[in-house]
Amino acid sequence: MGVQVEHLTAAEQRFRIWMWLSVAMYAAGLPLFLLLGRQLAAFLGGLPETLTQSPPWPLVGAGMEVRFWQVLGVSLMAILALLCLYIARDVRRYGPLIAALLAAKLTSTVCYAGFFLADGNWAYLVGALTDGAIFLISLALWYLASPADRFLDDYETAVLAAVGDTLLPRGGAFPEGYVDARERCLEEARQLLAVQPGSDVFLTRLMLRLVDALPLAMGYCGRFSRLKPASRTAFFERLESCRFGLIRIMATGLKLYVVTPFFNAPMADGQAPGEREYPCRPHATPPGWSSSARARAARWRPRSWRAQAWKPWSSNRGNTTDPETTEIFSAA
Repeated sequence: MGVQVEHLTAAEQRFRIWMWLSVAMYAAGLPLFLLLGRQLAAFLGGLPETLTQSPPWPLVGAGMEVRFWQVLGVSLMAILALLCLYIARDVRRYGPLIAALLAAKLTSTVCYAGFFLADGNWAYLVGALTDGAIFLISLALWYLASPADRFLDDYETAVLAAVGDTLLPRGGAFPEGYVDARERCLEEARQLLAVQPGSDVFLTRLMLRLVDALPLAMGYCGRFSRLKPASRTAFFERLESCRFGLIRIMATGLKLYVVTPFFNAPMADGQAPGEREYPCRPHATPPGWSSSARARAARWRPRSWRAQAWKPWSSNRGNTTDPETTEIFSAA
């Protein structure tokens, strides 16, 4: 188990610090709970009398049964300490092992909360609050750190690709679609995320997960990434016309992560900036076009595509305000 040497993102560094703190916490808890576990439980049971002058809760039992479960609890703490040590030393390799700690803390939180609601013992409440806080902090930090330097996990990447295929379909507004440049567009979207604060990256990831789940709440029979193309287009148009401003802002933000990389086409070696071949340039002008329309089509500029990029070609033909494209469409 070697120490991690690759460069970590800020989110990974925060998660790693939390894992080192967890190692220290569980390691210190080993002797504490083994030697003073009964005394600690008795102290928690006496809190009602100390704080509210209420009768104390029943004293903690003694004997073989108590020691048996005490040893099991201490052994679990030793496992968690070793688990956190592995993760802290190599976040990217052993990070997914955090699922074991999350499962343990979620289980204990639910059980403590149930026992507290059943008989009102404050010791159970303290246990639920403590393990619940550990669960939430560990889950949040791991969620932020899990994509590493890719910034989006596989699920969120698939949702963004589905948004791109919806806004820029092949054979729609342009001969080539998002699917033809998907890998390049996704890589450039990650570059956009790389220069943003962690809070903005977090919100973007939440937006992707929300847009994938929203169809289920709006009467569709599946998540956004699983819908048919026609249903995706109809759903996204509903988002853009939604009366809630935050929903419209979310749709606009996702469009930026799709459209901006799509039109940021690379130049070939030795090519002048004015001769750049954009991926969505029409391959040829249709037969019957006038010479002026052909000339204008040869000078087709990407700035007039961006406003219409997400709409189908058929809806653009008589629905554009750009005079240059209007003449092209009317000449067809």
